[in-house]
Amino acid sequence: MQLATAHIIKYLSPNPTVIEWGNQRFRYNMFWIEKCAEVSGKTIRKPVEHVWDYFEDLGFSDYAAIDINDQLKAIPMDLNYILKDKYNYTTQHDLVTNNGTGEHIFDQRTVFENMHNLTKTNGVMLNVLPFFPWINHAFYNYHPILFRDIAAANNYQWCFLWIAQNTGNYIDCNLQDWAWFEQKKIKNPVSKLEEVYYNLGDTANISIVAAYKKIEDKPFVVPMQGRYVNDISGKGIAKEYHNPDVRQSDHTYEHLK
Repeated sequence: MQLATAHIIKYLSPNPTVIEWGNQRFRYNMFWIEKCAEVSGKTIRKPVEHVWDYFEDLGFSDYAAIDINDQLKAIPMDLNYILKDKYNYTTQHDLVTNNGTGEHIFDQRTVFENMHNLTKTNGVMLNVLPFFPWINHAFYNYHPILFRDIAAANNYQWCFLWIAQNTGNYIDCNLQDWAWFEQKKIKNPVSKLEEVYYNLGDTANISIVAAYKKIEDKPFVVPMQGRYVNDISGKGIAKEYHNPDVRQSDHTYEHLK
């Protein structure tokens, strides 16, 4: 998240604001702080004690978080609910982060709809969420296609997609087709996505880092998995979904057999 946020600065307006899902604690590492300073072009204090200090050094003008308690500058609210409806919370921010919190929330629709609602137009949503294996870490693990189809349904503008270790090492998927391949079964030769995992270390928990920009002030659209869009037969249902048909070469690994 530290490194991803350092990259995000270039996509945001000056003096941006940020709100995070979950109250966050800062993990200080001298090497990665220097890397983040290099990437962002900012001077970052050493050591960094709090997350909001790091954001301040990156140029953010305001920091907040949302959790079920009020620790670490968090506003106590339950992310299982649409915040504007239950708490009348409608403040919008330039950056909304979901740093290892969404997987602990049972109602997944609210996670991504709340992010959408609380992001300003031309603001960025940044997700750092478990991919594989993360056994029993939380309710959910995630796949790259979820973020592809959320972005497609809401006309988000992609910033980047990484497959990453929590240590800061990552591989940029560059939004290439192989990131969306469906893995039918593990076999040789391994797929590009499996190769990325092995290169990062097959004993490590691997996360997905997905960042995209909200470019339209429109209500959140629930995505349908793109490969099934053409299976909709009812005209009324079809109007509910805006995903393109992406069930061809950029979705399945079958055509490489």
